[in-house]
Amino acid sequence: MNIIIDKNKIFGPVSKIVSITEKRSLMPILSNILFEFGKEGTTIFSTDLEVSAIAYIDCKVEKERKIVVHGRKFLEVLRELEGGEIQLLLEENQLTIKQKRTEIVMSLQDPEEFPETKEIKGKEEFMIDGKTFLDMIEKVSFAVSTDETRYILTGMYMQGIEGELIMVGTDGFRMALCRRKVKELKSFKGVTIPKRSVIEAERIIEEEDEVKISIEEKYVQFSTEKLKIITRIIEGSFPDYENVLPSNNPKILKIDKESFHRGLKRASAIIGRSEPVKITFSERNMEIDAESDIGRAKEDIEVDYDGEKTSMSFNARFILDVVAHIAGEKLIMMTPETYGAVLFRGEQEEDYKNIVMPIRI
Repeated sequence: MNIIIDKNKIFGPVSKIVSITEKRSLMPILSNILFEFGKEGTTIFSTDLEVSAIAYIDCKVEKERKIVVHGRKFLEVLRELEGGEIQLLLEENQLTIKQKRTEIVMSLQDPEEFPETKEIKGKEEFMIDGKTFLDMIEKVSFAVSTDETRYILTGMYMQGIEGELIMVGTDGFRMALCRRKVKELKSFKGVTIPKRSVIEAERIIEEEDEVKISIEEKYVQFSTEKLKIITRIIEGSFPDYENVLPSNNPKILKIDKESFHRGLKRASAIIGRSEPVKITFSERNMEIDAESDIGRAKEDIEVDYDGEKTSMSFNARFILDVVAHIAGEKLIMMTPETYGAVLFRGEQEEDYKNIVMPIRI
């Protein structure tokens, strides 16, 4: 079979789904991608058994054919070719790629060995615009845990409550929670999506896409017009995020976000990743102190606060992450009377909240 196709028509979809293929696996077939050339178009599949991707390209053939080729090597070949048309010659056990004076031959694997990838028809389905969806992922994914011993926390939690989509990420020491209005969204039971799957969805989806989210008992599918990501759900009970949100933090500070961010970065430059910064605030002033074997640093920042003097210590990286994801010029910091969770949000951003636990010293 001989196929003539524009390089970019095939390069784009392959580049988006090939990262799912396994680099090192007990199943070598998972390093490959499957092409299904058909009379109505061509479909490309990649999978590592936990996450799968499906891409569609406008390439119609008279005789249907399936081939399985090494994903990353095929992508490297495409990347090095010039723009314009390429020729794909499909023989029994090999694929020949030709363009002008270039000819590259790649071995093919048995399509029957490639794991079956099925699209899902979810019990729950809703649409969301790509820009909103990507913004929500960006605002919560940084807080998702990397500690495999608390496996449920290594995923992003997603729940629907009558017209409002909620996403939550936490590692037990901090939590990011984002809410957005979604037209015609019905309530659905929360699901926990592996962080790796979230990253793949974030990489594949574009801001201008309309994203269809389908939820089954054990799977979630993210679909755009040309691409789909299908992932297993992490089983287990995600922590009750509503109970984590502090309901009565009476000490409220309004802080210039940029000054706070710069001050934190300068002070934390003197310490290691595991060493804390001490934040002390009193009437109209905040001090950020950091100390290590290397030396010490101190920053003074003007704040809008008229309460009693209070000191607490934090993981500097956690606070920097929070500040980097809050929108607007001012942020609100709300602290309890005694030790407990501290809430951060933007002055004009009620639908996005961050919780950080202070460090006991």
